[in-house]
Amino acid sequence: MKVEAAQTALDVLKEIVEEQTDQPSSIRMYFAGAACSGPSFGLALDEKKNSDLSYNLGDLEFIMDSQEYKEFGDMLIEDIGGGFRVIPEKLKDMESGCGSCSGCH
Repeated sequence: MKVEAAQTALDVLKEIVEEQTDQPSSIRMYFAGAACSGPSFGLALDEKKNSDLSYNLGDLEFIMDSQEYKEFGDMLIEDIGGGFRVIPEKLKDMESGCGSCSGCH
């Protein structure tokens, strides 16, 4: 498993982990559903499970369920100012499908 992230994203995530001393320190990347623009992913502090893969980037440990990794592959985390965009590396250049179905209100 591989994770790529902008340095600004890593800095913010490191600060979050350091501030949340009562929470686990691993950062889980997880499938959060799908919409017109494709799969959506989230980040959460969580404990590593036996079924997880992990990847260390600097001082941070990223974890992901092995089945989700098999389906989506390596991940990219972008800092979008006030949040993050978490996408599979292989879908990073995909255009959004929004605007064509009128289903998102």
